Amino acid sequence: MAILTGGILAAGVSVAAAVQGVSADPERPAAPVGALERSAPAIAVGEPDPTTHEDTWDSGSGKKGQAVPSTAAQRYKWGRPAASDDFRVFNQRDWEVYKGKGNGGLGRRLASAVTVKNGVLKITGNRKGDTGGVAWMRGAQKRGRWEARVKMNRACACYNANLLLWPVQGGGGTDPQGGGGEIDYMETYGDKGLRNGTNFFLHYGPEKKALRLDAHLNVDLRKWHAFAVEWTATSMTGYVDGRRWFHTTKRSALPPGAMGQAIQLDWFPNLTPRTAKGVSRTADATLEVDWIRMYPLGKK
Repeated sequence: MAILTGGILAAGVSVAAAVQGVSADPERPAAPVGALERSAPAIAVGEPDPTTHEDTWDSGSGKKGQAVPSTAAQRYKWGRPAASDDFRVFNQRDWEVYKGKGNGGLGRRLASAVTVKNGVLKITGNRKGDTGGVAWMRGAQKRGRWEARVKMNRACACYNANLLLWPVQGGGGTDPQGGGGEIDYMETYGDKGLRNGTNFFLHYGPEKKALRLDAHLNVDLRKWHAFAVEWTATSMTGYVDGRRWFHTTKRSALPPGAMGQAIQLDWFPNLTPRTAKGVSRTADATLEVDWIRMYPLGKK
């Protein structure tokens, strides 16, 4: 089995369908075919982690002073996770750390770019293109729910953060072998390094002529936010802090098989000139993950 990330941006179908008032970003430049191709190592999937953790949410003010849940799991009562990691330590049996050449053969994937400290997983990318990524060896299933709490600093537009699901039998190329799609439920591509928005990309269709559904969300990624995806037999839904911002019931766009979880900080040096004024092109980029969880669908 392999989890290998990447997706060809082809003429897709937009789901700007006014979900929570959010639409696809009309100013986002069209990417050439293969522009989002990435690489990751082959991994094996183990049994779900028997350890469970209680879901938490940030305090907030709701009606009459009630706390507002900031995770989809809490708001929609997803129950106990099938697998979870709060990064109290880094369990190398649960995670495969990327090593080798970076995206398109540029830069390097280094184990040293991935650290765990004070309960946070951090992936760091430097000006030379040394960066990293990890694949969750316990985070695969067919249909289900995934959620992670993340944040990212402002840095060069050449760094793209990504929470994604990749076909378990996707092989080792830049596109899943035989198709199978890709679910990018938090991807910062095209944000000019400002970290003021993110995208949901649902790639589907044949291996070399994939289509996509997408949506854009304005959100300050310099602060902690919980991103989630729910994949059922009839729909795909993306959430931020428990609120829906992507949704489709297009059956043909749903993955045909099991998907596995990966977390990546990818280097696209050709995007460096797009870095916004006032944002450093040379400072380290960091993607931080507070926790990640995978849930079965259960009964509704």
